[in-house]
Amino acid sequence: MASRTLLAPAVRVASKHARPAARFLPHLRNLTTAPITAQATVPADPGHPRNPSVPLTPSTPTLSQHLTLADRLALRFREYIPNTTETYVAYDVTRTLYHECALQSAYADGEDFSASAAFWYGTCARPPTFQSWSQVTVLHMWMLAARMRALDRDRVKIWQQHFIDHFFYDAEEKMVKRYGIKSAGQRGGYMKDLYHQYRGMTAAFDEGLVRGDAVLATALWRNIFNASSDVDVEVLAMVTSHVRRVVSKLGSVDDEVVLTGRVKFGLPEEERAVVRQKSVLVDKLGDEVQQKPSASMAS
Repeated sequence: MASRTLLAPAVRVASKHARPAARFLPHLRNLTTAPITAQATVPADPGHPRNPSVPLTPSTPTLSQHLTLADRLALRFREYIPNTTETYVAYDVTRTLYHECALQSAYADGEDFSASAAFWYGTCARPPTFQSWSQVTVLHMWMLAARMRALDRDRVKIWQQHFIDHFFYDAEEKMVKRYGIKSAGQRGGYMKDLYHQYRGMTAAFDEGLVRGDAVLATALWRNIFNASSDVDVEVLAMVTSHVRRVVSKLGSVDDEVVLTGRVKFGLPEEERAVVRQKSVLVDKLGDEVQQKPSASMAS
């Protein structure tokens, strides 16, 4: 795969093929990952659901993880008339990719959590709310969006537009069906908050990806754990390790894997054994600390 950076600036997300609501369209047109202060954002939270029977899960179907003959023909066909088919392919595949992101912390009242949701709400001690769901969803979207920036330049714009459009449409649909927010003006306020949350989290995670694990962990602490003072440091390290591993793996796969929606996230719980391993730097640092007093006494 050609060496293309995963950190190229993101493009605006307002799709000309799928119109976001006019009340937040001006904000979405300017949505980029330009550097801003990496701090905890004010999360959008519509409160308690009025219709708890409506699950907080994406309503889009998943595609097969196997590349069928039809998939191969579609990819071949797209090579000859890319401008005609690209936006339709991008819409369907990004819907599948978004579905995978949204499922990580999806839940339904009265039902057991999935293994992934159990980690985010149980192990991470986060309340099962719209706010928590959107934060975890945006985190997984960011990991995939970073990989999309390495696609061919002529298709990045369309794919990112559709990908993020799915999130905002799904979020607004949940506000209507699950939380009973019928007022367009009230929903518009929440959607603007959600836009700022998405933009702030994306910028913070981009910075962490470049500057190292300490900065990335800080961004996760602020934007996933709401800068909680009693956060479990081991759990925070697990999430940091998980994010770093996923981004690395996505960077190593062929473009075709992303372009056919064949992406599945693992569980952050799998990183527990890794973060519990003793670093060789701990002993090295300890030896240096012990040597310094001896050196000063000798002088």
